[in-house]
Amino acid sequence: MTQQTEPVALGTVTFEIASAALQSAAEEMGSVIKRSSYSPIIRDMDDFSCAIFTATGDLVAQADYIPAQLGAMSLVVKSVLRRWEGRIQENDAYICNHPYQGAMHLPDVNIVIPIFYEGELIAWAGTAAHHIDVGGVNPGSEGPELTEVYGEGVVMPPLRLSIAGEENEDFVDLLTENFRDPLSTLSDLRAQRAACRLGEERVHELARLYGKDRLLLVMDRMLDVVETAVTKLLEDLPDGIGEAEGSLDDDGRDGDPTRVHARIEKRGGRLHIDLSGSDPQTAGAMNVPWASSRACLVYAVRTVVAPGLGSNDGLLRTLDITAPEGIVVNPEHPAAVSARHNTCQRLADTLIRALYEIWPDRAVASSGISFFCFNAGSTSPSTGLPAVMADVVGGGTGANAQGDGLDGVDTYMSNVGVMPTEVAETNYNIRIRKTEFRPGSQGRGEFNGGLGLIREYEILEHPQHVTFYGEQTDSRFAPEGAAEGERGRETVVTIIGPDGSEIVTPKKASRILQPGTIVRVETAGGGGYGDPSLRAEALREWDELEHRFTDAVSTRGTAN
Repeated sequence: MTQQTEPVALGTVTFEIASAALQSAAEEMGSVIKRSSYSPIIRDMDDFSCAIFTATGDLVAQADYIPAQLGAMSLVVKSVLRRWEGRIQENDAYICNHPYQGAMHLPDVNIVIPIFYEGELIAWAGTAAHHIDVGGVNPGSEGPELTEVYGEGVVMPPLRLSIAGEENEDFVDLLTENFRDPLSTLSDLRAQRAACRLGEERVHELARLYGKDRLLLVMDRMLDVVETAVTKLLEDLPDGIGEAEGSLDDDGRDGDPTRVHARIEKRGGRLHIDLSGSDPQTAGAMNVPWASSRACLVYAVRTVVAPGLGSNDGLLRTLDITAPEGIVVNPEHPAAVSARHNTCQRLADTLIRALYEIWPDRAVASSGISFFCFNAGSTSPSTGLPAVMADVVGGGTGANAQGDGLDGVDTYMSNVGVMPTEVAETNYNIRIRKTEFRPGSQGRGEFNGGLGLIREYEILEHPQHVTFYGEQTDSRFAPEGAAEGERGRETVVTIIGPDGSEIVTPKKASRILQPGTIVRVETAGGGGYGDPSLRAEALREWDELEHRFTDAVSTRGTAN
């Protein structure tokens, strides 16, 4: 006679404590990466994410570092499961950056490890981090002008970085010979792996404390709770249809603008999102692989519908998505994708505006989506060895009914900081001449948008291979206001040669720049909210006191 096992009980208190512990584990993993990584873009700018997944690859707990990676990493875990089915063993570590196998773009390298307990695969721990260089045509492995993913760096499908606890030496040797700064890259990969090992330890502790079966039930219920909560929140909102579109300045190669379109229908407890009206995939590298587009959907819905909920794949269960292959937000292999984040920002803004068409009472003005990127193949002033710099400059957020937008932050899908001047000038032969708020860049309203930033880079010592790109340089696509608020200003990119004359170049380009050349960016401010004539007198006085519409703007609170 077969012995019947008793069903596992899971009390509310146990669930709350255990689920919070999994979330805490993801956040603790982030502390390991931040304190152990080598590169400023990870260590100082926080361009990474950490998460815990079920044994089948569903994301159950993710630390809120980079929204661009929300809901994306689970696709990598599922790709590992498909590729290595039946061969996954304890103490393996897998690496993947393939944009058409679940990753985002090549510099965003994923490290995931299987978590076994009593011989059974019960979970995964994973990290994604932006590496300063993974090979390719340009230093920094990005280039808006590139046409195929092959030119963007080393493409890694799910491969074993470690085998049964031992680093895969042959694979590491291959990476070393293909990256411009292998010391930084390999050090960062090892920091990611260490973070995953910490996640494994925390899951083991919970399995010992609550029992394996109860912990598995906790993970399943975490997904169910988010699905149920989002469904209920949607059911409490009016049904309706919202539609919005936005445009990129070009296709990455100085061509025509590229349109992103979203149509969203809310019926009961579900959202039906149709992206099929977007333009075909672009000739340049502005295309968005599906993992990144899916992250945009998670971000937009969470922001507008459920900002107080944790992020896991339960939210995706409430969405029906139409996005045919071959469009800019779901390209076909081998389209280039390295500058995809600019398009992510535009997609996020478009999705949010479409949702506000359904629920106007939740509207906010648009944020700046300039996301200006500056990559340079430089050298270290202290060692003279090759060093790759990667910096990002944010802008202003849109205002809303509660107040003004934020100044000089990385908006929407990004959440990284501007590289500190001291870090840039210590590590690279580049001088940061200026970092300050951009007065007058904000849209006026009853509440004004946030200010954009001005930042200047000067090339020192020797010619350097620089890639720069940003959005909203076309005034037609500047941040929109809401409720009669005004638009923010467009982004301005200026290249000044060593002789002081302006160098005419596309706003997205890769160039060899001579010593003494200055790259200057002035990013877009956020849109205004409400009729500007209704702005309170006290706020008008504050604008004047802080010189927010003149060249003497205060630098209090700047990124440096």
